[in-house]
Amino acid sequence: MRSIGFALLLLSSQHLALASGPARDAASAPTVSTQNIVDLTHTLTPEFPYIPVPGITFPFKATPIATIPTMGVAANKWEIHEHLGTQIDAPSHFVDGGTPLDQMPVRNFIAPLAVIDIRDRARRDADASVTVDDILAWEAKYGRLPAGAAVFMYSGWEERIHDAAAFINAEGPTAAGELEPTMHFPGFSPEATAFLASERDVVGIGVDTLSLDPGKDKQYRAHKSWLAAGKWGVECVANLGKVPASGATVFVGATKVGGATGGPVRLIATFPSAAQSAIAPTLTADRLVGNWKSPAPESAGPGAFTTREFQFSRDRWRVEARFYGDQAARTPLFAFVAEGPYALQDTSSQVEGANDAVFSFDRKTLTLLTSDPATLRRFGFDGCGLKEGTPTDISANGCSFFAPIAHCQQEHDLVQLEGDDLRLGMRPADRNMCAPAKRPKALGAPLVRLAGTGEPS
Repeated sequence: MRSIGFALLLLSSQHLALASGPARDAASAPTVSTQNIVDLTHTLTPEFPYIPVPGITFPFKATPIATIPTMGVAANKWEIHEHLGTQIDAPSHFVDGGTPLDQMPVRNFIAPLAVIDIRDRARRDADASVTVDDILAWEAKYGRLPAGAAVFMYSGWEERIHDAAAFINAEGPTAAGELEPTMHFPGFSPEATAFLASERDVVGIGVDTLSLDPGKDKQYRAHKSWLAAGKWGVECVANLGKVPASGATVFVGATKVGGATGGPVRLIATFPSAAQSAIAPTLTADRLVGNWKSPAPESAGPGAFTTREFQFSRDRWRVEARFYGDQAARTPLFAFVAEGPYALQDTSSQVEGANDAVFSFDRKTLTLLTSDPATLRRFGFDGCGLKEGTPTDISANGCSFFAPIAHCQQEHDLVQLEGDDLRLGMRPADRNMCAPAKRPKALGAPLVRLAGTGEPS
């Protein structure tokens, strides 16, 4: 573990000089800021996903071999292979005679970090890959990749880390005699790795998935071309949404075992606060998990006020909107409840800081909370067959004020999350959000997360 200790030693001061070669003097060496420190490492547990190869790969296991009550000291035995969890590949992993991990230059384990964000494409295509065009687009925005850089792919795949089947995303062997299933997740294209190896001064690459290659590539072309160049690659990187696209430094705390083809790493990123503006906005289903409610009744038109409460899991949503005749919410009128699956989409091109989203419906109900005839006439409920206190399914036909909701099976909306404030799109006057072109153009009042709910651990 010497590399880890070395990295932690370097982190002990606020600004650190980092020479890129013997010829670089102290005056010209760049500095590394530790104003912000982000752990890019997942915790390795027996449940952590891995590439399933029958008879070869297996899950991590820790077994106590000593305990403090019995021996006065605690220790565990680990059952592990080199390529589990957040881990590194050395050239020897795919190249006969390639450099093993313990013999790689330690200087190459500290590098300026470039994060290439392909989340929008990965949401639409699980087989998406980092391309040469992606690299050039990054350089057009942030400048040429710095000397000795590490280039990491940010696909958003980490959102699936709590569901091993979804993270592996396998469909089973597709040909007789195949050991591995066909997996589907993003990675680097072989053209991109060849470009980085030959046209840029890059020491390592990283991905937030299980492999440097897209999951479907059983030839491991990116692995082979990259590792043949004597470079390292890290997989299952965490928290890339918390570091800037440019301006961070990554410390690769690689294990030092003789002849290793790889091993677990502790990845640490540091960056100055000035680089935070380059952090890509991150919205994942995990961040939405929990209950969100209006902090106070909101205006819903002349003489009507509403409170909204949303419940989000990783793939489903539910809303209960209760309407009142007064701002103090003492005169209940009716309640609307809807639920179904949802999908987060690309960052919005029209509303800064928001994501497009699609909310689908399984069921929609309307419940009268009053028998006042004037209220029924006012909202057009007198012809809907509603009974006070009885939820009525309006999924098929809608009901006056809610008629547009019955005309489509999904609504196109906006979602913005800032801290514990959640904003959805401001519903248009005709309440029709059935098509992408009908998506709201502004955000509504904030909802706040209810205590005791939140992101899963």
